[in-house]
Amino acid sequence: MKNKMYSASYTIETACIMAVFCMALIVLIHHAYRLHDETKSGMVLQKAVEQARHREDDETKADEESFGLLFSMKDAGIQIDEGLTRVNGIVSADGNGGQWKLEISEKKYEPEEFLRQIAALKQLEERDESELQAGDAAQLSDSGSDGG
Repeated sequence: MKNKMYSASYTIETACIMAVFCMALIVLIHHAYRLHDETKSGMVLQKAVEQARHREDDETKADEESFGLLFSMKDAGIQIDEGLTRVNGIVSADGNGGQWKLEISEKKYEPEEFLRQIAALKQLEERDESELQAGDAAQLSDSGSDGG
């Protein structure tokens, strides 16, 4: 068997390239973890805001246990503030890159207001329909008297 000899520069260059490759891989994985944590925290906040929007009682409940496993963030907290017409939610966490925060504000779900708007639209539709029918009848009587 023949032994191949390589010059030492190949070994050093390979070690440097592997170090750069490993560092790039670590940065990509860390960025993926941070993106995972931001997305998961945002979804938890959106769920809490939607639950608060549709809740009929005034009890505010922020579910901090649903964050589950966060890879790059710690001390994640959620805060829900319910006003008269809006629900505001804030989630914040400490990460390796500093403080991260997301705010969501939604209008409260008001089925009574929606039903009032639908009733008003139906009244407008009926009024316009009766005016159209009266206008059509007037046109028919005008054309009938002119032609006959």
